[in-house]
Amino acid sequence: MAGWIETLSQVRRPHLGEDVPLLVFRAFRVFTGMYLEDVLGHKGATALIQNAGRELGKEVGERLQDSSLDRYIGKVIDFVKDAKIGLLIPVDLKEGSLVVALDECITCAGMPNIGKRICHFEAGFVAGIVEAHTGNKVRAYETKCNAHGDGICEVVVEMNYA
Repeated sequence: MAGWIETLSQVRRPHLGEDVPLLVFRAFRVFTGMYLEDVLGHKGATALIQNAGRELGKEVGERLQDSSLDRYIGKVIDFVKDAKIGLLIPVDLKEGSLVVALDECITCAGMPNIGKRICHFEAGFVAGIVEAHTGNKVRAYETKCNAHGDGICEVVVEMNYA
């Protein structure tokens, strides 16, 4: 999947420009997720969406690579903010696991409680970012989501996952 960022960054919209209202992005994203869940079931849809996010996270992570973990994390935080994905906040880092919060999440910030977590793409993205730096496969999952009434998104990454 390498090289997709260059391909996707070639925008030729002289009259409409590059910006798209957040509502349109969310409609595309949420309706796609709902359709995938209808076709593949919850587990299948979650895996597909999360793995897509993981691939993007790996590609972005390769572009931001730095030998210093602190600088790498800083670059990732800046990228997520500059791309208006949200505000990435490291919450906890201990042996074998990482917890990050995503405030003002592009997918769900401000949504009412719909009773489920929907930011599987973002969880996969975080996994891919971590994998790009460590070179090891990780497991990531969302533990909090605005759409679940939690007020913020939170992703747990298990580092020792084979």
